[in-house]
Amino acid sequence: MSKFSHVPQPAKDPVMHSCVLFAQDNNPNKVNLGVGAYKDENGKPWILPSVRKAEETISSDLAKYSKEYPPQAGYPLFLKTCQELLFGEEHIAIQEKRIATCQSLSGSGSLHVGLCFFKENYSEHDFYYPSITWANHHLIHEKVYKDIPFCEYTYLYEDGKLAIDFQGMKRDFVNARDGSVFLLHACAHNPTGIDLTKQQWVEVKDIFKAKKHVAFFDLAYQGFATGSFEEDGYSVRMFAEEGVEMVVAQSFAKNFGLYGERVGACHIVHSDRHNSQLSANLQGVMCTIIRKTWSMSPVHGAYIIQTIGQDPELKKQYFEDVKTMSSRIKKMRQMLYDELVRIGTPGDWTPIKTCIGMFTFTGLTPAQVEYIKVKFSVYLLVQGGRMSMCGLTEKNVAYVANAMKQTVENVK
Repeated sequence: MSKFSHVPQPAKDPVMHSCVLFAQDNNPNKVNLGVGAYKDENGKPWILPSVRKAEETISSDLAKYSKEYPPQAGYPLFLKTCQELLFGEEHIAIQEKRIATCQSLSGSGSLHVGLCFFKENYSEHDFYYPSITWANHHLIHEKVYKDIPFCEYTYLYEDGKLAIDFQGMKRDFVNARDGSVFLLHACAHNPTGIDLTKQQWVEVKDIFKAKKHVAFFDLAYQGFATGSFEEDGYSVRMFAEEGVEMVVAQSFAKNFGLYGERVGACHIVHSDRHNSQLSANLQGVMCTIIRKTWSMSPVHGAYIIQTIGQDPELKKQYFEDVKTMSSRIKKMRQMLYDELVRIGTPGDWTPIKTCIGMFTFTGLTPAQVEYIKVKFSVYLLVQGGRMSMCGLTEKNVAYVANAMKQTVENVK
């Protein structure tokens, strides 16, 4: 008998398991609305034209873009590009050298670095997540903090209404002990697609300043949500300008379409103006965390980001590519909503068109999610009936709408 025979079967990850089931499904009309990856109007993966051009630049000069180890923190031009995309080129936090940045492995790697930083360098704090959040937040937290539990703050109303309970949220921020850390979705909240307004972000910022809370922003969709890096980065830029200390987990999987490259960055923004030594110390701490996990970050994705970010023409093309993706998602939202209304689907489907970004809570129950999968081969996530809008196309939107109508009519 194997020495490892005691190892149990692990719990299935809902997203990964859904992809497995979808691949095994023989229904020619099947639609995958579970996985968070952009698809074009034909339901195929899309490599951004700006990324294609950057790849040509990289492959034409392998002496410059070698396969050697990068600096521990990442290439300087990559780090510069990350900060400029996140905060804007003229942001005061950049000018005052209040930002420490380190390359990491996309969103999950950046979250891991940030959590390790808090665990090892910020003692006696409470850590809060939204009451509804991306499942991997909890998994990474448990990996880093072990038996130290996390807290939750109010996000949506508890009665199932698809709207933010802002009064409950503010109450939780105020009642938390001073200096607590809060995980905040900067834009395109995953999994609901329901975001705070700009005015609400200002109110949250005021509470954080008064309570000396620390923000931990998860920013996986900047530019991808509205088509504007400025709009999608509003909360992070405003908090940093106002001197709220924070960590930001930045991912380039969605907005650059670099899912498989696993490229991102972790930023720590402190409040000491022109204290570049503190920034260097914080960067060094992040490098130490990375050294004892994956050691060195991969170079190819970083080459793509810095090549686009430091070439004016490529950067201009890139911003157009981002608008192409966000515009298609908005179009599919409207088309699905219009079709649901046209065929008389019971219920209020307004959130389909008012939510933002890749995901939307449909409000379908677990039983309804199972029914629409078995009956129509339409795959959603159980939590809130989360739908990835990227799986919709002009060819399948009527099929999906009809499947949703029959589901809510037959499964109460």
